Amino acid sequence: MPEPDFSALWAAFRGKDRDRVVVGVAAAFALVAAANGVVEASETRRFLEVVRGSRLAPADDATREALASAFTALARTLIERPELGRGESLRVLAEFGFDPMRSEIIWSATHAALIADAALDAAERAAADAIREALRMGRGSR
Repeated sequence: MPEPDFSALWAAFRGKDRDRVVVGVAAAFALVAAANGVVEASETRRFLEVVRGSRLAPADDATREALASAFTALARTLIERPELGRGESLRVLAEFGFDPMRSEIIWSATHAALIADAALDAAERAAADAIREALRMGRGSR
């Protein structure tokens, strides 16, 4: 299996009208969503709601479709190549660890991901713990 092109995966989330933190939100959300090996449609919908609600990207249909496609591709890569995908996602998340405001946005998105499929399991909790560490947030973080 060829190596995933993570630079292209991350680039798919970027755009001239999008806040750069959307990449971190996508990394965290996909890590949690893919942790159990299956990404539910409700998880993709919730990701899009979080992005729109946080005003990280325009709310138009074209942007929504592009972000849904990018999220699906990222989540699929995390499922197909879990170790590689986890390492790359945590690396991206660590880049936000020195920005408390953006870290908080990403951490909030992580919580939304945890409840998006209405089923919290140990793999999702472990993903959230790894995200918290990558963001350099203490255990007391909500």
